[in-house]
Amino acid sequence: MATNLEDIQQDIIQKHILPRLDGPSLWTIATTTASSAHLRSLCFNHKLWADVSMSTWPSITHPHVHQIISTFPKRHHSFFQDSFPSLVTYPPSKYLSNSHHEKDHSLPSELISLVDIRYKGNIIYSTAHFTNTTSDHFLSSPFQIVLNESTHVPEKFNDLEISNNEASLSLLKESVTLNWIIINPSLKRAGNLSIIKPVSVSRYGVFNEIVLKYIIVLPGLNPNEMVKCKIKLVLLDANYMEGDTILQVKEVSLKVQDLVTSNCLNGKDFMVITQRAIMEENNVRRIVIDDERRLMSYMQLKKIKKDQKDLARKGEEKTKLYMLLVV
Repeated sequence: MATNLEDIQQDIIQKHILPRLDGPSLWTIATTTASSAHLRSLCFNHKLWADVSMSTWPSITHPHVHQIISTFPKRHHSFFQDSFPSLVTYPPSKYLSNSHHEKDHSLPSELISLVDIRYKGNIIYSTAHFTNTTSDHFLSSPFQIVLNESTHVPEKFNDLEISNNEASLSLLKESVTLNWIIINPSLKRAGNLSIIKPVSVSRYGVFNEIVLKYIIVLPGLNPNEMVKCKIKLVLLDANYMEGDTILQVKEVSLKVQDLVTSNCLNGKDFMVITQRAIMEENNVRRIVIDDERRLMSYMQLKKIKKDQKDLARKGEEKTKLYMLLVV
């Protein structure tokens, strides 16, 4: 009987064990293989990580995306390490730190967005989107990406009866997962801007639209500034007029807003902020998020928003006092 890793045949590990592991287990292996030369040699298999990555995010099968990932230091292995965890500002107690690191990273000429949405583990929407980042309009205008077309025909939620009760919305909150990965071709790095499961699910409008929101907090351009990265997924009852309930993806969008004013950042500021996040600067970390950490992150968002508003209010009061004294 095999008693340790070295006793197990390499072919069995590569073909039968590693491909069956779940995402968190694979990410742990991907980030800790340096501690075991034997495991490192087993896992340095490009086909293994390509297969795992493509099954996790079908959007990367796009030929251009595949070519970009091939330039990463360890190709799909590097991409998986970058993309499986979410980018989170951590620890929360240091979110008002003055330790901003402003390294100069050249802005890429193209931004790649990879969006994959699953319902109960089955893919329902998958697309690769390419944004030209060199135009003056992109750099200076409020930044937002709105997607309403997918490379895969969306499957329908044909096993779900949705009503306006809490149980139905809670089921969606647990069952619909979303990844929004951005690739920076210049840095040869990627980062996941989604918290994977939504922080809120609500019904809106006369056409029975259901809106799911995925929100993370990132450091802003300057010390003591924070922004929120908000992904909004809109589900539509496709057969609403016929009386049946068949949900499908209508639209998914991404924007980054100032935490206090809710104003959208322009394209240039978005690029700078997300590049710093991808490089894990200013207390940003890659973390595999569970339900407990997701709740903690949402509570963190509320606390940061309150603190930021208090700071803004105190600043306004000081300004008014100064003006009174000057007069």
